Amino acid sequence: MATILSRSGDEVTVAVTVRLGGSLLEMEAAIQEATNALGCCVTEEALKRFDTDGSPIRVGAVKFTARGRDPKAYQTPYGVVEVERYVYQTSRGGRIHCPLEQQARIIRGATPLFASQVSHKYAQLNARAVQTDLAQNHGRQVAT
Repeated sequence: MATILSRSGDEVTVAVTVRLGGSLLEMEAAIQEATNALGCCVTEEALKRFDTDGSPIRVGAVKFTARGRDPKAYQTPYGVVEVERYVYQTSRGGRIHCPLEQQARIIRGATPLFASQVSHKYAQLNARAVQTDLAQNHGRQVAT
């Protein structure tokens, strides 16, 4: 539904197709679906900008090398976005380090804006009400 047409520096051009048929409520649902598809498409592109190129990195005095690219699903205001990103580990193994998540300030698998939206809703509503609100008002299906 949403396709990146071009990339130039800090800009992307995206094409979105929206089917306008049926009642106005059905058209509004199609517009919301297209808007969320656009948001997912551009957010995926934005997240990739926080990844490394796979070169070794240093965190303090510790050297980390890339284990490879692992896919990870991130929660965004528009839907779930899956990104393949580099993960790192020391030569001794142990905990994995993901520069993309640190640089993008990912919060427990959620982008900063989505985490902010959900925390605001949780401050006002219970888990089921948040789930219902996200589904009805944002077109987002989330687990409680």
